[in-house]
Amino acid sequence: MELINSRVFLLVLLISISSGQVSSRPTPQSDPAVEKICAKTANSALCSSTVLPNLHGNADPTTVLQIEMKACLDLTQEALGQLKKTASNPSTSPADVSSIKVCQEVYESAVDDINGASEAIAASDVGTLQTRLSGVITYLGTCDDTVAESPGSKLPLKEDDVVTLRKLASNCMAISTLLK
Repeated sequence: MELINSRVFLLVLLISISSGQVSSRPTPQSDPAVEKICAKTANSALCSSTVLPNLHGNADPTTVLQIEMKACLDLTQEALGQLKKTASNPSTSPADVSSIKVCQEVYESAVDDINGASEAIAASDVGTLQTRLSGVITYLGTCDDTVAESPGSKLPLKEDDVVTLRKLASNCMAISTLLK
């Protein structure tokens, strides 16, 4: 039995390594600097859980913000892909297509604003950074409002992902206030 367990363990380990799921360094469980920065957000647990596995080096507000923005961008792009796929599906109801198209447009604008926020960080332009991040929050709210105002309309997105996206955007805005 021990031999079988060893073989299963080795097989799982080999599969994980070949798929890139195992890192050569362990993910830190905590980092005082990350915890201090994330404590400034309304969603500190999400902030820490997003940042810690992706932190390579010292934590400062700019680095933490860039990691949080990358997570927000990735999830926004994933949602956008799902919106496009559903909007082009002939079995999607016309009412849903209408709401989905609005959400698709505002999610595309959110992607543009996240990218613009990244450029603002590079240019040390905190005003533009915060304007862009505020735009992301507004765009997400516009999609929510569109769906709420369309009786029977439903987004093809997981509610947990939508909530996480809102929290990530909020975290980004909160962290941006720490930049000088």
